[in-house]
Amino acid sequence: MYEKLFLDQCGYRPDMKKRLTLRTQKPHTPFRILRSDGSVAWQGVAGVPRFHASAHEWNCVGDFSDLTQPGRYYAAADGLGESDGFEISPSIYDELFQACMRFFWLQRCGDALPEDAAGRYAHPHCHTGLAVEYGGTLKRDVTGGWHDAGDYGRYVVPGAMAVAQLLLAFEENPALCASFHNPRSQTPEAGADMPDFLAEVAWELRWLLKMQREDGAVFHKVTCRRFCGFIMPHEEKEELVLSPVSPAATWDFAAVCAMAARVYRTWDPAFAETLGAAAKRAYAAAPSIILPGGFKNPPDILTGEYEDACTEDEHCWAAAELYRTFGDSVYHCDFERLAGRRIFIGYGWRDMGAYGNLAYLATSFETSPALCEKIRAAMLAEAEARLAIAEADGYGVPLSRDEYSWGSNMDAANFAILLMDAARFTQNARYCEAAADTLHYLLGRNPMGLCYVTGFGTHPIRHPHHRPSGFQGAAMPGMLSGGPCSWLADELVQSVFTKQTPPAKALLDMTGSYSTNEVTIYWNSALLLLLARLLAPQPK
Repeated sequence: MYEKLFLDQCGYRPDMKKRLTLRTQKPHTPFRILRSDGSVAWQGVAGVPRFHASAHEWNCVGDFSDLTQPGRYYAAADGLGESDGFEISPSIYDELFQACMRFFWLQRCGDALPEDAAGRYAHPHCHTGLAVEYGGTLKRDVTGGWHDAGDYGRYVVPGAMAVAQLLLAFEENPALCASFHNPRSQTPEAGADMPDFLAEVAWELRWLLKMQREDGAVFHKVTCRRFCGFIMPHEEKEELVLSPVSPAATWDFAAVCAMAARVYRTWDPAFAETLGAAAKRAYAAAPSIILPGGFKNPPDILTGEYEDACTEDEHCWAAAELYRTFGDSVYHCDFERLAGRRIFIGYGWRDMGAYGNLAYLATSFETSPALCEKIRAAMLAEAEARLAIAEADGYGVPLSRDEYSWGSNMDAANFAILLMDAARFTQNARYCEAAADTLHYLLGRNPMGLCYVTGFGTHPIRHPHHRPSGFQGAAMPGMLSGGPCSWLADELVQSVFTKQTPPAKALLDMTGSYSTNEVTIYWNSALLLLLARLLAPQPK
């Protein structure tokens, strides 16, 4: 919090735009980029300061993009001191990508993680008992999947989002994703040639299949009735409960299974066929699930709700994915009807519309040129608004002052993904540059002076709200923190912050701050998709 020069604490690829933020009102401040031995490698002058409302401070921005020589550096400016060190390297984000994907393996439920691969986070099999359907006595085997967040619940809606983003990452940058090496080989069912990346995603998909009821509807989640204390996963022994089916879970399930059916055809045709059949059953069942106001927790279930009153975006996504996979006209008609009323453009679990848009634009089957143009125009309009916010922001983040909500780092990453879509639509490099600035924000160029990914940078998040990390007294590496949240939504931040706290500084790196410092699979997936897009080979 006392630094005055802020940049990406991991570093930059040589071909990237490289910017740093200076906390000062002084115009045209000279700054230097120095090598690790103290010699000057580059020097320049920062721009005109502007007031940054989200952080309630004056900032000016310096650009040192002309520095491309690989090496270790730091920045300095008279009166402002020195920055954290950083590196310029073509492979600067390789280790970050590996750690962020390894997190999913470490979040496995129902599996034993051996000490030689998981270290202090090793544990025996967990949550292997049958789960009872809420309000009844029927029990089901729903073992597997990933623990959703800092708790040990498993939720279909955010799980589908995480899988969708990981599959997009694989489709768009297969070489990077194929470089991932699972600490302990593949799932038993996976083919020998399947990349470890896809084998890990299949672990979640096989759990999702178990969450589907015989009639095609999908249970919303499986958790205990309340959150446990800070214990290791195998120590949570309370009864597992399947919360009722929901339309959001069923539409999301249909969409992501149809999407996965395409990806896995090459690697495991039988698995792909199972996924496709399950997607069709869910799509047929979803309209009959009526929940006015969306899913709500039953009275004695106190775990994450993931409520969503509007499921038209999930329906759009499902229709587009099933149309792209199977080509049936009924799915095309449904998508055209829904998208004709409204174009959804979200990438988060509450608004999944963008995934449907991308599926429709990419299908090899017949599409409506007018609707395609309408989709691109809607996405570009939002991207242009985000670009304006990012370019006016002292730290280059596409969040306005009132958008530092729960999971703001996910929102920032998802807006950056939208900017990358806009870059593909227009070939405008400014969108890519703004998306890269968002990555740099997450990795240290932010008002807190923190790298929001555990285990990386000079000043990483050290005390995330994450049960294995809290129990072991050390942050599991490769986890993206939720980020600043101006809601003051947990007891700890309420005891420290006030309504006058600048939104971009409303984060506590303390285990108890679940509203600002928790981790989730779908925050990590957003970061991974952003990395995959930014690091993808550019067309010549």
